[in-house]
Amino acid sequence: MKRLAPILFFLAGCLLLTLAVVIFGAVYFFRNVDTTDAFAWKPAIDLVDNRALAPDTVLLPLTGIESADALSATLDKAQLENAYALLAYDPTLSDATRIGALLQLGTRYANAKNNVKAASCFQSAALLATLSPFLSDQARSDTYQQASAGLRGVGMTSIARLVTDQSYIVAQFSPTLKRDARARRLDQVAQDYSALGVGTLADQARAKSIEAASTTTEDKNPPVRIPFVPAIGKTPVSPQVDAAVQARVAAAKQLQNDLQNLSKPTADWPLDSLSQLSDALMAEDDARQTYYNTLISQTKDPAVQVALRRDKIKWLALKYRIARGAFGKTLVADWSKDPGAIADAWGDAWADLFGVMESQAGTVAKPQNPDQAMEDIVRQELIASRWSWYNRVTEADLIDALNDVTQRLMNASTPTLHLDTIKRNGKSMYLLVPDELYGLGEKALPK
Repeated sequence: MKRLAPILFFLAGCLLLTLAVVIFGAVYFFRNVDTTDAFAWKPAIDLVDNRALAPDTVLLPLTGIESADALSATLDKAQLENAYALLAYDPTLSDATRIGALLQLGTRYANAKNNVKAASCFQSAALLATLSPFLSDQARSDTYQQASAGLRGVGMTSIARLVTDQSYIVAQFSPTLKRDARARRLDQVAQDYSALGVGTLADQARAKSIEAASTTTEDKNPPVRIPFVPAIGKTPVSPQVDAAVQARVAAAKQLQNDLQNLSKPTADWPLDSLSQLSDALMAEDDARQTYYNTLISQTKDPAVQVALRRDKIKWLALKYRIARGAFGKTLVADWSKDPGAIADAWGDAWADLFGVMESQAGTVAKPQNPDQAMEDIVRQELIASRWSWYNRVTEADLIDALNDVTQRLMNASTPTLHLDTIKRNGKSMYLLVPDELYGLGEKALPK
């Protein structure tokens, strides 16, 4: 045994050395491989870092300023988390405005080496471009190309590949793109595939671009998709609500001025101003609850019903953000005790709004199509669900509703790309496809 001991120690050392080489080799080989689950999704509302919110502009949404102006102010000051929180919680921004801000914010996060937030912004922009019924296919293509480049820049190549696949399908099959625009889009898709190292598809897209550019005939009047926009009336005047809003705006402005004079961002907020805002918010909530409960039950005009429910949704969005501490501090302690109850009330308000919209969709006049109007509503429901604003219906139920209305549109030979789903490991990804690729799942993706 004494003679064997040195040999055994030598063999053990060789084994350990070999194991170390294998481990370090694997780390070296796979260090640049993107293993991200491209189907994974986490809403921005769950990624907001409340501790990183800058005090001097965080209260802007409570000061009476328009959401787009508040967003611009936060971006102008390079207060990225403030802008991200606003995009996460505020449902009043248009899809085009939200996408533009997400792309800009993604680039800024990438420059700040915050790749998680950057990827979230680019992925959110691409998903919104797919789901939104209000964008043209050219605007979708622009979004996909910028999002793909941004995702490549932060190493999320698997997600970038799926975004580029969607861009390719839209560029190839969109019935609304004219010849020159189609050729340009396909050439850009080829460049994006080349950047991803997918040479076969790059060559294929480039050939499609040349083919599109050389087409001698084209439809000079491609179909125009008119998105469904419900009639929106004016909310009835309420002196009680107006007075409560004025008090809250004044209190928010006072606290904001105090915060701008803090010696350092981490300093304690002035208790007097904070308490005044808290009282004003609770008083406004009481006034609004009375207002909504009374008028929503009494109002017969569908357009005014839409206006009232949109107003209620906007208020509950602010209330939910406050309850989750997403203004940087606890503004109303009672609300923070049960954010889930406020989320449910917010979800109910969304459900009520979509119900009223559906009643309007059934009576739309030509050239609009009731089925297309219903599809637009389902797509908006999917956005609200994915953004975690609307929790009163499951995504599976929305997908079933989408499938039903899409089948009716296909039976009517409606010239448009259809929203389809791809399933992987119990997760869903949305994709715009032509009739011939609908229902094929992952087989619809470019090969």
